[in-house]
Amino acid sequence: MAVIYSNKGNFLLLRTNPKFMNVDVWFVVTGSIEGKEGEENAVRREVMEETGLKILNIKPTDYFCIYECPKGTMNHEKAFIVKVKEETPKLSVEHTDYKWLTKQEFLKQLDWDKNIDPEGKFFELIKDI
Repeated sequence: MAVIYSNKGNFLLLRTNPKFMNVDVWFVVTGSIEGKEGEENAVRREVMEETGLKILNIKPTDYFCIYECPKGTMNHEKAFIVKVKEETPKLSVEHTDYKWLTKQEFLKQLDWDKNIDPEGKFFELIKDI
């Protein structure tokens, strides 16, 4: 899971493609580790695949979430804070739209299942950015 913010201080939300993901929500970059790649390399690859944006800085966090994908698989993802140069993303087939938002707008519009994070730890990750 990559929470992407820009050199201009804005946060990126991506709209999922319901034809690909079976759900239409605004969310962050997510993905899985492939083969023997490490967590950070997986995040770098997923950010590139889903947005085409070049990472300026990447910071792992201690936050993990476990959730069920619309396709029925269980995902266990570590959250990373990722800084990029703000530009137009090149969206993959997984997404249909994007928004660069202020932190307050991002937190308000993010489609986040509160059952995943009842204590609100996810939102603590970005409070000081």
